[in-house]
Amino acid sequence: MSTSFTVTPLTILRRTADSQEPPLAAWVEELFPSADSIASKHTLVRRREDFVLLSVRVRQAVALRLEELEAQTFSAYESIARSLAAEQMHAVRFWNHVPRINEIMSDGRDRYMVFNAGRYRAYCNWYGGPGEFERQVSTASGIGHWGRDLFIHCLAMKQPGIAVENPRQVAPYHYSKRFGPLPPAFARATILKDAADLPGKILVGGTASVRGEDSVHVGDLRQQLDETFVNLAALVTGATKGSNGKINGNGSSTRGVLSHYRELRAYVPDESNFDQVIAAVSAAFPTLARLEVLRADLCRSELLVEIEGVAT
Repeated sequence: MSTSFTVTPLTILRRTADSQEPPLAAWVEELFPSADSIASKHTLVRRREDFVLLSVRVRQAVALRLEELEAQTFSAYESIARSLAAEQMHAVRFWNHVPRINEIMSDGRDRYMVFNAGRYRAYCNWYGGPGEFERQVSTASGIGHWGRDLFIHCLAMKQPGIAVENPRQVAPYHYSKRFGPLPPAFARATILKDAADLPGKILVGGTASVRGEDSVHVGDLRQQLDETFVNLAALVTGATKGSNGKINGNGSSTRGVLSHYRELRAYVPDESNFDQVIAAVSAAFPTLARLEVLRADLCRSELLVEIEGVAT
């Protein structure tokens, strides 16, 4: 049986992260256009009736020594946890913009691994230990930029979300020691119980050409895009049908599932690849309303694209 789609006019935004402060996703900016906000020395709190956006800035993070960066990351997440407890809100989505994310630090770890250690320790305090990560942690993106500060943005709601994993991939908090002594800690996606005023009910974190815990199709952008599309489809399948997300094949075979996506943001390290990414996404996502393409370094230097999004 064939499936027909109503093709949505697609808005394409080309954005840069070369400035000192990377831009928020467009749909997040639209969520808080005139929201009440309170700014302190390092934190900005934006509020509206059902949402809070906490933004923490660790200044001159690029100049911190290894132990200092881990400690400052820990403190930033602890601060977010305290603020959300006071607001009686639940984290449902994080964006982490790490300066010079691939730069190697004094013990041989890159800056992302050091950031992960601080986040992991903070989550252990926040949720009571790693045994709760599968149920409690929200989805996230971890992206590099060329400024000097670490930015952490947390979207929170009154109701907690439901974590979704991808059976094609190892959950990040179960990664092997190859990815650092303390692994990344985030869910692949978060289902929202109440998605009013949002473009969809499934928030999908940074997704790339990873199978198991390994990067695949190294050096081949077209195949990395196809693998990423399969992973994006698997997450929606698991979230919408409660299945194991068993989707195989290449990007074209996932077209029906990918029609759930309304917003996508693609992070691309090499700006010369923008057009190829835009063309591939436009062809694979028939009902997509908006695609942002942002130049940014990724948490693994061999990856050529990472995509996050919002789906129904």
